[in-house]
Amino acid sequence: MKKILSILLTPFKVFKIHHYITLVAFIAIGIFNFQTTFDPTVQQLRQEKDIHQSFEKWWNEERAEEFKKVGLVPDKKLKKEEFELYKERYRVENPTPIVEDRVEQMKGEFREWWENQGGKEQYAEEHGSFPTDKQYEAELEKWINNYKDKFARYRWAYIPSRGNTESLLTCSILFPSFWSYLFCVLFFMFALMQLEKRWNTLYVYAFAIVIAIISGFFVDLLVNTSFFEQFASDRYMGVSLMLCFLLGANTFDKDRECLPSYVCKISEAGLVISMAIDWFLNPGIFNAVAAESPVFFALGGLAGYYMPHRSEPSTEVNAPIHETVEKTAPGERTRKMISKGLEEANNGSTENASRLLQYGLTALLQEQPVKFQDVKDAVNKIVGSYIELPSTQWFEWGATAKQKNIPEAAIVLLEKGIAKETDPNFIRRAHLDIGELRIQIKLDVNVAMEHLAKVIKEKDDDKLAEQAKKLMEQGKDILVQQAYAPTRTFKVSN
Repeated sequence: MKKILSILLTPFKVFKIHHYITLVAFIAIGIFNFQTTFDPTVQQLRQEKDIHQSFEKWWNEERAEEFKKVGLVPDKKLKKEEFELYKERYRVENPTPIVEDRVEQMKGEFREWWENQGGKEQYAEEHGSFPTDKQYEAELEKWINNYKDKFARYRWAYIPSRGNTESLLTCSILFPSFWSYLFCVLFFMFALMQLEKRWNTLYVYAFAIVIAIISGFFVDLLVNTSFFEQFASDRYMGVSLMLCFLLGANTFDKDRECLPSYVCKISEAGLVISMAIDWFLNPGIFNAVAAESPVFFALGGLAGYYMPHRSEPSTEVNAPIHETVEKTAPGERTRKMISKGLEEANNGSTENASRLLQYGLTALLQEQPVKFQDVKDAVNKIVGSYIELPSTQWFEWGATAKQKNIPEAAIVLLEKGIAKETDPNFIRRAHLDIGELRIQIKLDVNVAMEHLAKVIKEKDDDKLAEQAKKLMEQGKDILVQQAYAPTRTFKVSN
């Protein structure tokens, strides 16, 4: 449970004020969608309860007495028959609040009025001609739309066949399903936090708002084709296409070093999930939305590729990454990136420093062949600077340094990760690695024994504990050897 909570709370460690404001806005939108979606159902349940309560009161106070007066016994069978009649009268006076059910009822009521209660004649009198079937359908649709517009989920949604373009400003507030809402919250926050590392935050919000509005026009174009024409009277809502655009922008950039591979993979997975939700879980028109999702992903990719990176207070902040990319060799560019990152950290630009040092040290550790002394020097300087990085990054670097056989650097990185980590399982694994590395190079073996003892103290009967015990035996042998090692003597020369 602690591990799950740690994973869930990790994003909040790097949240800024506008992230919290965005989350609050999403929560408010979620409450609004929940209320507008289930309010008719709640009203229906209240009606059912009221039918039974009002019938019981009427039966006990009036109807049963009337049967007794005429010599009939008000038994259960008679009461059941009266209840069915009472329920029919109640529903005539109080129509169902479920919109879809009420629309079906209204179609029958309109047909009855049109055919048998003077509807045709009234239309002919007002328009000067007898109505055709097409005009009947138009009048029926107008009447039903007047009813639907009383409800926000119909009035605010965009319906291509109606051409209610003013609803393009509000349809993105509505969500067709819980899964669409959950997908939006998770992936919008992910896209926002990744894109604002490259773009100005206001640009991200501006793109999101503009794309959310104009996406309805593209859906309108697609439902005018023969394949999707059947969905023209459905409601379009949500921000699937906007999210696909942002995820596409997350996946492409002229400088590939600015895009960690995990960001690209998550963004591509987001496109697939969005299309699956719209095609399989959402109704009707969202099949068209799913078909257009790759188009918006590609448009977002173009924006991500050509959009210049945000400007920083220092005009040369991004120079090591962008301006000198063609003028310097990869190794030199990596070292300049680290130097610039350290300079930014000293100047207080922690966000840009973190980004530069993250890319720089990762590239330095991946060089072939590895420059061991360069890695050691860079690690010592980075650990000594003030930058904001998650513990997982320090552990990842430490594991890579261990793999590349740079134990001194690995020890420093793992110790830094332990200082920032809260998950006991990750901490325990790091203690074992540090103890192993120190014993391997015989560096402060007593300190290594302390790290290994912490592994065993946490849990002494698993695989990690067994490894720690074996390493402690090696450590004891090293300490004994060091204790009995002959002291070197120096001959004094005359």
